[in-house]
Amino acid sequence: MKILNFGSLNIDIFFRVEEIVKPGETISAKSIEKRPGGKGLNQSVALAKSFDKVYHAGSVGGDGLYLIDYLKKENVDTKYIKQSEKLTGNAIIQVDDKGENSIVLYKGANFDNDEEFIDKVLDDFGENDVLVLQNEINSMKYLIDRAYEKNMKIVLNPSPITDRIKEFDYEKIDLILVNEHEAASISRKKTNDEKIAYFKNTYPNLKVVMTLGSKGSIFIAKDEKIKQDSFKVKALDTTGAGDTFTGYFVSYFYQGKDVKEAMEIASKASALSVTKKGASISIPSLDDVKNFERSDV
Repeated sequence: MKILNFGSLNIDIFFRVEEIVKPGETISAKSIEKRPGGKGLNQSVALAKSFDKVYHAGSVGGDGLYLIDYLKKENVDTKYIKQSEKLTGNAIIQVDDKGENSIVLYKGANFDNDEEFIDKVLDDFGENDVLVLQNEINSMKYLIDRAYEKNMKIVLNPSPITDRIKEFDYEKIDLILVNEHEAASISRKKTNDEKIAYFKNTYPNLKVVMTLGSKGSIFIAKDEKIKQDSFKVKALDTTGAGDTFTGYFVSYFYQGKDVKEAMEIASKASALSVTKKGASISIPSLDDVKNFERSDV
């Protein structure tokens, strides 16, 4: 089995602020930092922390070639990343004193993946390989359709939510990972019980992980429902916590580990990630996750 993450590559620019800026307001930042990012890059790093055959595909501009070097250092195979004539995707991220964040994305090279490039990449993957997708690149519907034809296991994290999520054929997807708000946008339901019922009734073969913030997470598959509590920590920066959870869960789940074990390891990794500043740089090692105890924080 190989895991291919066809996803975004961003330059993240972090502004540390007392409070996230309001409309019409001008504030001063306490600090500014530039780091590797993008949901795709973050999830590839998290995947590679606990699996040794992780490949990243996508597009990056000449201004962001260092992102390729960064992924290589994190043991991600980068041979499927191409250089685009467009600027690299960017994210402007405000992080306040409570650890909450607000993000503005610039698509850039992330929307420069044509069908010819996608076909060339997928030629090297097939049955039982895993394709991980987020909603930060173009040609998503084509990727899902082509990977399904090749009998790949398709994993979708439909974030950020946009109107095009309605175009996706969820019957072709093996696993979807969503938070409460994303689940509400897809299902048009209000309560979590209603959201769960929607997925089970509408897509009976779809496996769903719904993260609930401080309330933990739930795994749903046909008649199976597994609840995982969150691990309480002091949050410094929540950026990338969901990507950390996704990477660790997907890695464990598709290696055939017990679902409860996958939920627990992903929850621990996510909790540890918010105790440090940054997104990809805050993703903990597998050893740190395994050694994590509530008393550590």
